[in-house]
Amino acid sequence: MPTKPPYPRKADIITVEKGQPGQTETWYQLRADHPKPDTLISEHETRQEAEDAKRRYEDESIS
Repeated sequence: MPTKPPYPRKADIITVEKGQPGQTETWYQLRADHPKPDTLISEHETRQEAEDAKRRYEDESIS
């Protein structure tokens, strides 16, 4: 099981295109540098879901 990252946590939202050329969908990945650089934390179908996940991930008060 991965260890909890130290605070302050920092995550980035990366936009990715999935699917066949001409039939792609936009997804949003939450990535952080713990436990390894560019670790995928989660994937989301909407930017708002990704923003909510980022806020929860970076919030020290949520343990």
